[in-house]
This record gives sequence, C-alpha cells and structure tokens, in this order.
Amino acid sequence: MTGTKNLLKTTTMNRLSAVLIILLSMGCNKSTLDLSTIDFSQPASEYLKDISPSKGEMQYGHWELIKNNSAEDDLELKLVGKEEVSKVYHITGPSDKSQFSFFGYPSIGMMGIEIVEYQNKIAFYSIYPEGSNTSEILLKLKQKLGEPSGVVLDTLAKTNILLQPILKTLPKDDIIYFTDEYDQQVSFPEHYIWKRNGMIYQFTLLQGSEVVSSNKLLIFGSSKTGSHELNL
Repeated sequence: MTGTKNLLKTTTMNRLSAVLIILLSMGCNKSTLDLSTIDFSQPASEYLKDISPSKGEMQYGHWELIKNNSAEDDLELKLVGKEEVSKVYHITGPSDKSQFSFFGYPSIGMMGIEIVEYQNKIAFYSIYPEGSNTSEILLKLKQKLGEPSGVVLDTLAKTNILLQPILKTLPKDDIIYFTDEYDQQVSFPEHYIWKRNGMIYQFTLLQGSEVVSSNKLLIFGSSKTGSHELNL
C-alpha cells in the first residue's frame, strides 16, 4: 500500500513538473509579428517592442527614387535628407526570423527580413515568403487590396523550361499568350504593385526551373519613406 502511495505521489509530481516546464517554456517564447497586420500610422514601438532583431543600424537620411539627368526614363536611388535618421533592422538569424511572418507564412531560411523605422513609424519592410505559398499569398493580397494598380510584365517563349512553374502558380487571367515573328510567347506579371492610401505594396516573383522558388514582398509605408520613394 505504501508503494502504491509513493507511486501515485511520484506520478503526480512528474505531471506537475511537466506542466511547470511547459508554462516556463511558454513564458520564454518570443512574440511573433505578422507583418501583414501592421498599421503604418501607429508608432513603430507598438510592433517592435517585443522583437529582438539580430541587427539594427542607424542610417542618416532616406532613399528616394529620382530621374537620372542623362535619361528621362532612367531612375536611380539617391540618399537625401542626411539630417534625418532612419533605423534599419536586418533580421537574418533563424531564431530572429521565426518571430516574423506574412499572412502567417514564414520567410524562407536563406533570405533575411529588412525593416526600416523612419520618423518613429515603420516605413518599409521586405520579406521572402516560401515559394510554395506564392499562389495563396497573391490571392490574399488581391482580397485585401483589390486588383493591382499596375504590373510589370516579363515574357518567355512557350517552350522555355521556366514557364511551366509560372503557369501552375499564377492565375490564368494574369497570363497572356501571343505569337511573334519568332515563336509562341507568354507574358506574365513579374511584379504586382498596389498603391493604397499612400502605401505601396510590391510582390515580386523569382523564377525557378521546378517551382517559382521564392518571392520577394516589399511594403512601403508611404511614397516617401526611410527606404525608398516610388511614384506610380
């Protein structure tokens, strides 16, 4: 009887210890930030206060896209406003990157995340969601933002090995077939761009021979930010 009591006591203690370990583990877990939920009008501290980026550095000035004097349509980046200060976070470590997602989708392992804080707001971020999620993320962007304000097209021959993964990934309505003097061609969006309420969303596809291996998502908090200026 004593042995049974001791066994029950040991089992109860083991269960309590297991629960305690789980609670302590939950208390030590870092917060996760879904970048798709950011309100650019709110202070950056609302989103970054519990985040531990692997690197943050000061940048004096902000980038703007300006026209090159030598060519009317040629744009170049120029760092201006050097009396201003931006803070640039480069999130590269696996444990740090695990704190971020977009629509719940994590960034792929080999690519980093960048966040720019400018005038106490999040002004820009970029993330590389896993390529296998491209269709789902594009659909969610269209549901949230509507039809793109513009697209930048790329063209491949119908026989190109890179084309099949694109045809499997993108909506059929986004694909254009035509024939030129050389061959049958297919045009498709390489960049989807939305401009909504002063914010710019750019979704860029990176091609691969088996899948659209990854995609880059850039979000600009306003037309003039701590990172870039775009005019659409």
